[in-house]
Amino acid sequence: MKFKSKNDSDFFSELIKKVDDYLETKGGNRFADNSIYIKGSFLIVLYVSSYILLLSGSLNTISSILFVMIMGLSGVMIVFNIVHDASHNVLFKNKSLNRAFAYFGDLMGMNSYIWNIRHNIQHHTFTNVAGGDVLLDSIPFIRVSPQQKKFPIHKFQAWYVPFLYMLYSIFWVFFIDFNMFKQKQMGNYKNIHHAWQEWTKLILFKSFYLFYMIIFPAWIIHIPFSTVLIGFLIYHIVAGILLSTVVVLGHCVEGAEYTAPDENGIIQNSFMQHEWNATYDCSTDSGVLHWITGGLNTHLAHHLFPKLCHCHYPAVTRIIKEHCAEYHINYPHYSLGDAIISHFNFLKIQANA
Repeated sequence: MKFKSKNDSDFFSELIKKVDDYLETKGGNRFADNSIYIKGSFLIVLYVSSYILLLSGSLNTISSILFVMIMGLSGVMIVFNIVHDASHNVLFKNKSLNRAFAYFGDLMGMNSYIWNIRHNIQHHTFTNVAGGDVLLDSIPFIRVSPQQKKFPIHKFQAWYVPFLYMLYSIFWVFFIDFNMFKQKQMGNYKNIHHAWQEWTKLILFKSFYLFYMIIFPAWIIHIPFSTVLIGFLIYHIVAGILLSTVVVLGHCVEGAEYTAPDENGIIQNSFMQHEWNATYDCSTDSGVLHWITGGLNTHLAHHLFPKLCHCHYPAVTRIIKEHCAEYHINYPHYSLGDAIISHFNFLKIQANA
């Protein structure tokens, strides 16, 4: 499976040149700046401090629920703001440091090795392409592509997906990673042989996650087991809502293109044009949304230029907007509210496509 070409458009050639010119003003530095390191440090401290406070037994019920929610949100934000850039090798110039910081994802319960295959190798290479983008089939019972098999239950998906999104985080931790380790093919990534070191890391990190999230609080600190499980569920509900919202709004909205290769395995578009057709931005002027999502609301900048740290996305997004105006091309974006509405309209369309 491959694209017809990398780029066959003056529009993208000029856009790439403008982004290269922007990077020259930054001394060619495409990596994180101090603001990213400060934010990352803050999120780690927030996550650990919330955990310690919850174990201390000094909080009342309302405060405990609040800090469980803060812990769940900050855990996802660590993935967005640290793990994501590290997995793209743009958090640091040093690749070994990037690999080390990608393991924060494993500490949050996800497997960074599978994430690299799902996200970097498959999703970024074959965004919204049937048989290539394995994220399309990550959650059963949701149909987001005309190429996916349609079942009667899908006609109700716009009504039941909010409940599935609440469970997305816990589903990822306990099902997706293990299920994909059993597979010999992910999209067009075939004949997969997972090294024993990766199996070992999967078991060790998952065990450690269960230990510090459930076993240590319940059996070492002697917090009632039912209380720990309720907190664990609340943690994953808020984490799942944030995680799934950011995941779907970049690609699962009206206007985003889904496609499949022809009988020869050729995708009839250039790679750059396909990424443009498959991706939407969301409330790009919101500094708060950018801070929370690690720049994933500026999704076009990320998919067109994945080798840039998200600290560069606001500037690159401004370049994209100005470039669209110059070429009289529609800039694909929604406000946050409109994106959420469009997502549910999209689900209804896909249920009947």
